[in-house]
Amino acid sequence: MKVLEVLDSFYPQIDGPVNCIVNIAKVLQKKKLAEVDLLVPKYKKIVDIEGVNVFRSPAIYGPEGYMLCLPQINRYVKNLIKKNGYDLIHVHSPFPLGRYAVKLAKKYHIPCLITIHTKYKSDFERTIESKTLQKIMLKYIMQPVNHADYVLSVSKGASETLREYGYKGENIFIIRNGTDMLPCVRNEKIEKELIEKYNLKDNVVFLFVGRIVENKNIQFSLDVLRKMKADEGFSNFKFLIVGSGNYEEKLKKLVEEYDLQDNVVFVGKVTDREVLASYYQIADLFLFPSTFDTCGIVVIEAAANKLASVLIENSCASELVKNGKNGLVYLENSTVWADELLKIVKEKQKMKDMGEEAFHSVYFKWEDVAVEYYNFYDKVVNKKI
Repeated sequence: MKVLEVLDSFYPQIDGPVNCIVNIAKVLQKKKLAEVDLLVPKYKKIVDIEGVNVFRSPAIYGPEGYMLCLPQINRYVKNLIKKNGYDLIHVHSPFPLGRYAVKLAKKYHIPCLITIHTKYKSDFERTIESKTLQKIMLKYIMQPVNHADYVLSVSKGASETLREYGYKGENIFIIRNGTDMLPCVRNEKIEKELIEKYNLKDNVVFLFVGRIVENKNIQFSLDVLRKMKADEGFSNFKFLIVGSGNYEEKLKKLVEEYDLQDNVVFVGKVTDREVLASYYQIADLFLFPSTFDTCGIVVIEAAANKLASVLIENSCASELVKNGKNGLVYLENSTVWADELLKIVKEKQKMKDMGEEAFHSVYFKWEDVAVEYYNFYDKVVNKKI
């Protein structure tokens, strides 16, 4: 089987969809199940993936460090799809490169799948003032979705969102994300260094990992911690924020406003996977109050390290979490979070038990997820679905 994975972003950008296509390609080729090529924008900095063919479409600079593809300015993409004999094309974004790939797949009678990884409407509302333009953009992204042969999502909530956006088809198939992080691999030397560096001994350690952008809702976590600290009996905690992004300066101002300078640490971006795993290992709870994310790979990474997450009720990230069993799920109310977390932080064993259960019920490795994708591809190619 020969498959083309198409995405309107790529390294050096790091996000869920990039992780998804890279791991699909790596696993399926390692297992010799399929030959998988990637079609992505051309970035100034070229990042190659060992053993994977990466084709790059012409692109110009876009917002927030992303590239805007211009696949129709020459015949590069058209010739690639026309001549390479793909059995299936899997599109992971509804923007110019993804849209063009769907169009060409239909033209050359190649089965075409599309996975929507993001709640784009929230992004449009955040970045576009005009309500009319927001509606136009929503129709724009739904056009390739409604033209693809099969539509997939990474969670039930994401499927419901697609219906709200205007998906007209009958079925949306769910294949959840995974992680390439090895489960429960500890490096005590790194952990000890981090504990000493951030003075974590005798502190409850909260953690966030991800892009520091407004829709990750980190500001909500700061409000929760502010209210917890207002309780005179609770000040021995640290909140480690791992990542980078354009919302960092606003969060730093909030930290000062909330008098959390002694409690909050902006770690910065961590690319070393072993070091990142150590951050999960030294934490007591993973705070992830995002309602924007459609799956949340970081929650799966936390589970891989036996770390329980605290999530918003009815968010996509909370779908596999049972409150008090393998994580904590509360209403999006900072007072509720503060009151409940003040109780749970006194129960060290409870937090450990939830982390252990999260490992068994929330953790999925990319190796298994990629095989699930292959099984779906096989049914599509052989017309069994």
